[in-house]
Amino acid sequence: MTGAARLRSEAREAVETLRWDRSVLPRPMDVIAMAVIVPALVVLVVGAVLVAGHDYGSALDQRIELALEMVRAGRAGSFPVVIALGDVTSMAVLVVVLATVCLAVGRPRIALLALLGPALTGVLTSVVLKPLIGRTIDGADAYPSGHTGAATAFALVVALLLASAVRATAARTLIVVVLTLVVATTMATALVVQHVHYPTDTVGGACTALVAVLGVGLLIDRVADRLLARRAGEGPG
Repeated sequence: MTGAARLRSEAREAVETLRWDRSVLPRPMDVIAMAVIVPALVVLVVGAVLVAGHDYGSALDQRIELALEMVRAGRAGSFPVVIALGDVTSMAVLVVVLATVCLAVGRPRIALLALLGPALTGVLTSVVLKPLIGRTIDGADAYPSGHTGAATAFALVVALLLASAVRATAARTLIVVVLTLVVATTMATALVVQHVHYPTDTVGGACTALVAVLGVGLLIDRVADRLLARRAGEGPG
């Protein structure tokens, strides 16, 4: 066996020894995920239709921005730091660290989701949807917000990892909802207060992340379950 063949064999064995039987979204979390994907997709699409081609905020955007003026006065200094965490470089580092942690605690499916979920979210927000929808702020494409999408996607994967350590479905759901909502809201507030995005851009970004991450999570579980079933059917040897 050549050196390259040996490395491939060892790598394959290492992958196969991981705990691929542990789901990203065990029942009934998979049903809840599907129930979230549909309304999130509807909100994303309706929002896109309503703001397509605009270079101004809606009446709703203006009301939210006015309400956040008090926040701007009190915590303006911390918002650039929050926004920087959603940059591509920062998020790439965070994702690699998260995937490594997932592998270390025996959650390879969530590790795969950590790599694919935020990446797909970024492609959808910044490469596909922004140019397609054409909503702008200060001349830059705005809907849906890539920073909010990235933060939401990352927080959602972290929440799913933490929730995997809990058995009760209600507790799992609470962890996922609270952590994801807190992180998404924090990033959205920073972006709006700094006039980087309109509020509705951030809603679109969060919805994109929900659709992408939960959709990929369901797909990972389905593919992994089928591969495990096939391997079990083949038997040893």
